[in-house]
Amino acid sequence: MASTEHSAHPSFLRRWLAMAPGRRGMAVGAPVHPDVQFEDSDIGAWGVVAAGVGLLVGVWIIVVLVYFVFTFFAHHRAAVSPPAPPLVRERSSAPAAPRLQVSPRADLKDLRAYEDSQLHQYGWADRKKEIVTIPIERAMQLVAARGIPLQKAPADLKLSVPSAGTRRTGFEGKVEPEPR
Repeated sequence: MASTEHSAHPSFLRRWLAMAPGRRGMAVGAPVHPDVQFEDSDIGAWGVVAAGVGLLVGVWIIVVLVYFVFTFFAHHRAAVSPPAPPLVRERSSAPAAPRLQVSPRADLKDLRAYEDSQLHQYGWADRKKEIVTIPIERAMQLVAARGIPLQKAPADLKLSVPSAGTRRTGFEGKVEPEPR
């Protein structure tokens, strides 16, 4: 029998073995509660490492098997399937509209350039009716100099004096002249 600290005291060993499995390692005479139990030893590190390695190996084996199964099915489907109809072969590879913008900043720059050209250049709006477009600055100068032309009022238009305040206007007796 090897000489160790515990084997030198057989009474200690007997008491230790007589204790419940959850009570081993506790000091003799320590308070005991029947609902409290302890682990006898820690978890084995080699078991955890082996389980992790086994799990990784298993996952990689499954990945490789699934890759080969999908490759087999892809080749099998290509071999067994009838050829595609002619319309499908002629169809372009571009997706149907609306498509995502490839470069939104360049598109916005182009849009602003087009709008600026419409606002700041002369051009034809309708050549047959001889209608032209003029730059916005020139149009504002002309409106300021000439004024807005009068338009013909509809024949059935009835106007009332604002101070009259009729039921039709919604200000019956509530309208007062503006203070000066």
